Amino acid sequence: MIELLHSIDRAILLWIHQGWRSGPTDLLFPWITELRHFIVPLAVGWLLLMIFGGRRGRITGLLLVASLILTDQIAGQWIKPWVERVRPCFAVEGVTALIHQVHSASFPSNHAANVFGASTVLRLRGGPRWLWAFVPATLIGLSRVYVGVHYPSDVVGGMVLGMACGALVCGVVSARSRGDRAQTVR
Repeated sequence: MIELLHSIDRAILLWIHQGWRSGPTDLLFPWITELRHFIVPLAVGWLLLMIFGGRRGRITGLLLVASLILTDQIAGQWIKPWVERVRPCFAVEGVTALIHQVHSASFPSNHAANVFGASTVLRLRGGPRWLWAFVPATLIGLSRVYVGVHYPSDVVGGMVLGMACGALVCGVVSARSRGDRAQTVR
């Protein structure tokens, strides 16, 4: 069964990494996958949220940070060293890294965990209008497969972890808030 899942994972990897290759996607996906392109706009957005978002915005901003720390630590410090999966660019014939890549573990994708955690926080705190946040998260996840540094299951694992962590941090604040309201009512 594990071998079947690995062969499906590998087939999807090759389909995306080789089958989607074109001039425009060779420019787009390596650009999308690089965090440095997004640091300034994300930092400015976060600062605006903290300054002008009121109490709810500041709580959301803190939850974004909490989710990021949680997903990054769980994925990078706990799961990756335990699983020790070799990245496809070093393990699968026909897959080459389209970006600089160090020999670190592959499962789960920290990028996917981080962006899906943040998207979940935005969606849960901001309502349905924030559903769009999953679009760039999905593109970033796809970009990790396209550039050859993750298997699709690495991205799915990161997505699940990120959504769980985002929901967890929001749930803790929501439960705390309900508890505070119950104390006030008594």
